[in-house]
Amino acid sequence: MRGRSRILLSSTATAAAALALTTFPAAAAEPSTAPTGCAEVRVVTVRGTLEPQVGSLLLTPLGKRIGDESGRRTTVTELEYPASMAPDSAIRGVENLTTLLNESAATCPDQQLVLLGYSQGARVIGNTLSARNALTDQAAARIDAVALFGSPLFNGAEPYNRGNFDPALSGTGALRAGALAEFADRLRDYCNAGDRVCQGGDPAAGFANALSYGHFAYFVNGNRDQAAAFVGEQLGS
Repeated sequence: MRGRSRILLSSTATAAAALALTTFPAAAAEPSTAPTGCAEVRVVTVRGTLEPQVGSLLLTPLGKRIGDESGRRTTVTELEYPASMAPDSAIRGVENLTTLLNESAATCPDQQLVLLGYSQGARVIGNTLSARNALTDQAAARIDAVALFGSPLFNGAEPYNRGNFDPALSGTGALRAGALAEFADRLRDYCNAGDRVCQGGDPAAGFANALSYGHFAYFVNGNRDQAAAFVGEQLGS
């Protein structure tokens, strides 16, 4: 069974990568080091499980597009974290994202921040924003837009949700209602019907929930276009 699971996981990840690479252009991005300059806009991408550290297939092209359409000097930063199936992967992501946002807000106080997260990356962002004790008020105030895709923290009852999801269903680790209320007017949480990560999957199944077609549909449906338009409005483009 372990051998079959590895083959299935590898085949699925390869297929998703091939689909994305034939559909979207590559985009240059920075590793998430401490800020060395103050671009007007900083887009921080937090990739999904098993996506490469450099060049998230879903989020990096979206970050570049947001920068291009904003008409402002923009940097796209890919958060450094494991994005693995290790139990502490998302925890390390939260720690790194919190540090990055706090440092960015302190170093570049006028910079607009945009957060993009997919799958485990959406979990990292959701947990960072809901645990406000570690994120400074200055950093929270500089976050102008957040777009999440296929989040395991998805709560079907929230007003900022978007997609063809069933509102009676929530993610495998859904946040309590109102946990992200502070950011509700700056947030879009996209969830597809059939995505077992954000639509009532089995928590015990773990990564197997991500093998559902709905979890890959963000690569080909209109959610990224909607997110780009939303972020543009938030940035005042």
